[in-house]
Amino acid sequence: MSACCNEDHVWSIRRRLAAQPGSSMAMLKSSIAESSTTAASITAAPIPPACWAAFGPFRLLPLQRVLLEDGRPVKLGSRAFDILAALAERHGAIVPKHELIARVWPGTVVEESNLRVHVAALRRALRDSAGRRMIGSVAGQGYALLPPVQWQAPAAPPLPDDAGAHAKLVQALAQHLPQRRLVTLTGPGGVGKSTAAQAVAARLGAHYCVHSADVAAASDPAAALGDALGLPPGTDPVPPLRAVVRDRPVLVVLDNCERAIDAAATLAERLLRDVPDVVVLATSREALRATGEWVERLEPLACPPAGPLDAAAALAFPAVALFMQRTAAVHGYALADDDAQAVAELCRRLDGLPLALELAGERLDLFQPRELAARLDARLQLLKGGRRTAPPRHRSLRATLEWSWDTLTATERTVLCRLALCAGPFTLERATRIAAQEDIGAAQVEDAVAALVAKSLLATVRHSGPPHCRLYENVRVHALAQLAPGDGAHARFAADCIDTVAGDDPHRLDDVRTALAWAFGPAGDNAVGTALLVASATAWWDAGRLPEHREWLESALLRVTGAEGTAGGDAAAEMALCGALGAVRVYLDGPGAGRSAFARAFALAEQLNDVERLADAFSGLALEDMLAGDYPAALALVDRYRQAIRNRGSRAAQLVHDRVAALALHLAGEQGAAATLARALQDQTVPAVCTRRRTVLHTDENVVAGAVLARTRWLLGYPDDALRRAQGALQRARAVGADTSLCYVLGFALFPVAWWRGDRAVALAALAELEQAARRLPKWRGLAHQYRVCVVDGGQTTLGAALAVGPHRETLATLDARYLDDALLRRALQGDARWCAAELRRLHGERLLAGADHAVRLEAERLFRDALLLARNQGARAWELRAAISLARMWQQRGAYIEARALLETASAGWTEGQTSADLVTAGKLLAQWAPAAGRELAERELAEREPAGCNKAGGAQGTPPAWRNGSCPGVTA
Repeated sequence: MSACCNEDHVWSIRRRLAAQPGSSMAMLKSSIAESSTTAASITAAPIPPACWAAFGPFRLLPLQRVLLEDGRPVKLGSRAFDILAALAERHGAIVPKHELIARVWPGTVVEESNLRVHVAALRRALRDSAGRRMIGSVAGQGYALLPPVQWQAPAAPPLPDDAGAHAKLVQALAQHLPQRRLVTLTGPGGVGKSTAAQAVAARLGAHYCVHSADVAAASDPAAALGDALGLPPGTDPVPPLRAVVRDRPVLVVLDNCERAIDAAATLAERLLRDVPDVVVLATSREALRATGEWVERLEPLACPPAGPLDAAAALAFPAVALFMQRTAAVHGYALADDDAQAVAELCRRLDGLPLALELAGERLDLFQPRELAARLDARLQLLKGGRRTAPPRHRSLRATLEWSWDTLTATERTVLCRLALCAGPFTLERATRIAAQEDIGAAQVEDAVAALVAKSLLATVRHSGPPHCRLYENVRVHALAQLAPGDGAHARFAADCIDTVAGDDPHRLDDVRTALAWAFGPAGDNAVGTALLVASATAWWDAGRLPEHREWLESALLRVTGAEGTAGGDAAAEMALCGALGAVRVYLDGPGAGRSAFARAFALAEQLNDVERLADAFSGLALEDMLAGDYPAALALVDRYRQAIRNRGSRAAQLVHDRVAALALHLAGEQGAAATLARALQDQTVPAVCTRRRTVLHTDENVVAGAVLARTRWLLGYPDDALRRAQGALQRARAVGADTSLCYVLGFALFPVAWWRGDRAVALAALAELEQAARRLPKWRGLAHQYRVCVVDGGQTTLGAALAVGPHRETLATLDARYLDDALLRRALQGDARWCAAELRRLHGERLLAGADHAVRLEAERLFRDALLLARNQGARAWELRAAISLARMWQQRGAYIEARALLETASAGWTEGQTSADLVTAGKLLAQWAPAAGRELAERELAEREPAGCNKAGGAQGTPPAWRNGSCPGVTA
């Protein structure tokens, strides 16, 4: 008979006993005799100790060792309690005497009379009597609990608050641990391994007898487990566990095994081998690598990415949610939208580690979130004062890190300190380049990296290419503080940064800062620092960190020129620094700010015969001329540079010449020549031929050529092609991925061309993208603001210093006449702003027409005529058409419809595209509108010419011209 069938048989006995209590013992003996199995073979499933049993008026709580009768405690000796628990666990089945003796007196030889004495005491406690039989016995067999027993399990206990961040993992572990038997929780210090293990034990406490040993408190894990079991020192814990597991399964938690990892692995293997039904849950910063081990890694909590966000968005990330839970519990602080970014930065810089977040939350009693984030460089001194009940290693961030530090070998410590120079992910190849030297070979570095990953001090990062590792920021700060300034890793790291800074690593500037701080420090190398500053220029521009870049450049230039008492006179270094500094100054401080630096770089480049640096300096000086509006000076410099490179044979130098010349020619009003050069430059710098060539302001050379070509094509009378060119340059800029290039094509080409063309939807889309790309670039941000407030919205705003003169200011005036002031008009009348002088004259004429004075209107007509002739001479058909529209309207208002239509027809003729552009549409409407009046006027003229002399149909005196002649014949010639 199976155990299940036998249990049903016992329940039938109980029902019969309840019906006929007087014959209970006889029926019990009879029923057992009928059974095909002996009482000794009856085995019920073990009852988890957290459950409780109800029988009659009694309730038995094994875990608390309490017996209640109608809710009141019943006095019961410990041995009698053990007997009752054994009988209740068998659900009324006969429990053999020898099993009871073995359970109540384990490892001891006692007489059967001792058992009878305690059974009698149990009967008295249960008030067993003839009318209420509680304990039944069978001679020579054993004892049974007669009332029906109902075992009930409590609801699963709630997880500790600390486990909320890892609740899903805890739930999965509680489900799968019994099948896996040995699971190790790994992860960096402070990630919550012990907390998660305690939460798993709480979940399984209803089904397992849990014994938790803190291995960190003892050098011998077996001794720690024995202490947890309450055994005398030196006692082997395995035999007692074998005794316990006979009654119920056992969960052993081995916490913090990293300092005794080998002994912990040995103990775990022995427990699984020698103790049936035991389950082991270990925590360690590295895996035990024991037989049958399953490893579960606890990762830091997810943090918000960098960028703007509000409180609700931040709280959706576990790291922020845990930080705020801790803060609210201690200080009652609720996250506000204004603090969301600062708290997000805190969480990111603390690696999302729960312990670090808890310690940081404690500091909000002294600092606001922004202040705390700013002080994180001193995190080892700042983050301390954890919970008093926490172990010492969890009471400060430094203690947690030093706990891990003590587990490392000397080689592992050295490699870790050297790799702490890297702010972002790195490959094993890069780790070897930086950390390997005379004292540690490449193979040792590889072994050390593998060990550091295993010990949760390095995290692995998934990339599409080779595997990458990175240091947790807290570990990095601690390790970097241990690296000596004279360690050779500094120089190798700086050299590696020079070679790799052109990549796409978002942490490259962090690496550059670390290398520069060493290079320009007491134990550093100025030459290496200078080379790194120049090589990293693109990274500073792309990141929009130009003020910081300027500070580094100015500091380095002082050192190189000897102003700080160091060895000076390095002309090549000075030349490179001056070129880079000139670009940053002119961008940040406006036209003229970089001229002296560019001039010095140009002179040194000529002296050193350095064609590459000469090209950079020439480009910078020409830029200064153009930004100042001195386009003839820029063209003169172009000629000088062309002579300088004539016999050099440098293709790169020639490309720089063509780019600068194309822009200078465009601004000087030579649109045909400018378009030819810009188109040729684009063809020579397509991605397949020459990728990512940069100008002095770190815009892509191909993008610049496309922007210049778009503007010149619009001026030459090709509005559709101009828009296509600008949009093509935008696609190139997006592919390059630099904000400087995006801003250039959007602000200098696409928005103006689309607005000139009358395509408002394209212009507004370009402006929106410009505003997004210019967030870190103040010059372009200011221009975007001008476009938005004045040109689009028609509002009023003041011009910044960077927009006081030059092509951007002139472009603004062509988009909105309110930007045309007296100074700009003088430039236009003097022929300085040649590319738009025709349009500026026309705009001034339109402004004069608002007055009623006849002389003023004549001046407006003169300006329209001058604009028309100038535009026609330059081949700027776009300005010519606008001037023709203004002049024709003026003539039409005087009644000269024929001449007005003739002028517009001439200006509109020959356009092969752009029929939907705003100016051509306006011209077409005017021609159609004026056609009937022109016809009538023509008829009047013909009639007047046929009248006899002296006759005037208009009723005037003889010789008075007809009405259409007021103001004379308005023909225009070039």
